[in-house]
Amino acid sequence: WTENDCLNLERFGNTKSANLHAGNKPEVYSKPNSDSPRMLIEHWIKAKYEWKQFHRDTDQLPVYLKGVKSGQLLKKGKDRECWLPRHFLLDRLNKKLIYYDKATTAGQKLLGGIDLASCYVLITDEKIVERANCLHVLYPRGKHLRSIYICANSVKEIIEWYYAIRSLQTLLGYSRNCVETKYESYLEKTPKEGKGTWRRRWCILVADRILYYKNIMDPFPKGEVKLSKSDKVEKLHSIPKHVKSGPDYIFTLTTKNRTFFWGVSNEETCSKWIFHLNAVQADLFD
Repeated sequence: WTENDCLNLERFGNTKSANLHAGNKPEVYSKPNSDSPRMLIEHWIKAKYEWKQFHRDTDQLPVYLKGVKSGQLLKKGKDRECWLPRHFLLDRLNKKLIYYDKATTAGQKLLGGIDLASCYVLITDEKIVERANCLHVLYPRGKHLRSIYICANSVKEIIEWYYAIRSLQTLLGYSRNCVETKYESYLEKTPKEGKGTWRRRWCILVADRILYYKNIMDPFPKGEVKLSKSDKVEKLHSIPKHVKSGPDYIFTLTTKNRTFFWGVSNEETCSKWIFHLNAVQADLFD
C-alpha cells in the first residue's frame, strides 16, 4: 500500500474505503480467500489498489471484462505431455470458447469448441500443476467432465482470459458457471464402502461435486460424487472394523446411495475438506 492509501483508510474507515476502491467492482470478481491461488490474490490487490479498476469513479472497463478476448495460448495434449500452440477465441455469437491450429486464417483448422453454458474455468496453482500461468477448463464429454489445460506467457494474460470467459458467461446468463475451485489435494479413497484397498487420488471440489483423478492433469476423472442437501460429512475418531487400516485422518461423505471413505495424512487437510464440503452445501442448497 502507498502512504496515501493508508491515509485514506485512516480518514474514511474500512467501509467508506471499500466503497471508494471497490464501488464499481464487476460481478465476475469475487474476493479471494486464503486457499485461492497466489496469482489470483495478487491480481485482486493490484486491480483494486494499483490499477484502480474497481474505483467508484471508474467508467471505462477493460475490453476483456466485456467478454472479448483472442490470442495464442499453449494447450496440453490429451495423451501427450507436450504443450502445443493454439489460437483461442471467445465466440459470442455461438456462445463458445473455440480454438484453431494457428492464428492465420489461410488454411486455419478449427480444432474444438467448448460450450460456455456448461463449462467451468478454474485458476490452477503453479505449485500443483508445475506449470505457470495455467487455466483448467472443464466441460461435459459423455458421462464425465473433460479437462483441458491451457497456459499463457504471463500472469496478466492468463488472468485476463480467466475473467474474459467469466464475463462472457455472465453476459450470456450463465453466471452459475462462474465458480472457483473450493479445494483440491490428494486424498486416499477406498472402493466398496471402505472394504477395499486405499488408493491415492487427486481430488477437486468444484461447484456441486468432487472429481477424483488417478493423476493431476488427467483428461478425465476416475469418477465423481455429486453433492446433495441431505449428504452428511463426518470426521471419524475411530475406524470401523470393516475398514482396512490406512491414512491417519479419515472422514466420510454419506450420500443417498453410498458412504465414501476419504483419508489423508495430516489433520489440517482433513479439516479443510470437511469445512469446504459443508460450505458448498450451505452455498448451493440453502
